[in-house]
Amino acid sequence: MMQLLIEVLKASASMFTVAIILYLLYLYARSKAPRKPIGDKLSIYACGESYPERKASVADVNLFVAVWKNLFRSLYGRLREGFHTGILSDWLVWMYVFLALMLFILVSAGGVP
Repeated sequence: MMQLLIEVLKASASMFTVAIILYLLYLYARSKAPRKPIGDKLSIYACGESYPERKASVADVNLFVAVWKNLFRSLYGRLREGFHTGILSDWLVWMYVFLALMLFILVSAGGVP
């Protein structure tokens, strides 16, 4: 029993040591990072060319739908015009329809093993 306790303590100490080392490396890297970049450091370059900020980054809020909207712009527009009402309960009904469809497909395919 004592041997098991010693092994657990060794494992815990090694994990704690690794965590401390990683934290110290993080603090070191953060101290070397520039505080407030100015000038050309704020510009976006791609292969030496200026690149518009809109194409270089996606806002956090739009991260999930940005790919959908850019790749399938015409389909997205038609879907939005046809189905989007702005009423939350309509969205909930569509989610229930989608869930029922997925359950039907799952059951008709034989269920989950």
